[in-house]
Amino acid sequence: MRRKREEIASPEATQRLRGIWDAKKRELKLTQELAAELMGFETQSTVSHYLNGKAPLNTDAALKFAVLLRVKPEDLRPDLADLMNYVRSSGTYDESFEGEGWRMVNKQQADLLDLFDILPESEKAKLIERLKGQNELYKEAFENMLAAQKRMKK
Repeated sequence: MRRKREEIASPEATQRLRGIWDAKKRELKLTQELAAELMGFETQSTVSHYLNGKAPLNTDAALKFAVLLRVKPEDLRPDLADLMNYVRSSGTYDESFEGEGWRMVNKQQADLLDLFDILPESEKAKLIERLKGQNELYKEAFENMLAAQKRMKK
């Protein structure tokens, strides 16, 4: 069965995506497996198909990759510039890649955010402090484990 014309991946979009992926994957500590999980794809091979031009970079995928790679969607697909300018004109666009609109969350994180949102403000602050403390304990335990492993290897 032959593919329809619109289903064929644009070589230019694939090149742009691959170039940005190669430039940013180390900085963002990304693997194809992690990218698939963060973008809600079933398998790592879906990411590979987009990166290698076996799947067309449709608007949905372009938006997901843009958020993941912290670039503007039109950096991947210039034809999205008009659409993105329209969206940005709504007044809710955040230019900072650290802003809320640029973070992708998985199902577990979304569940956690939903639970957090219903807490009273005083409980939110307490929970954040408790989690920060626990995180420090885990970090310390991990560092101790690494140090012990290094000692054992000597």
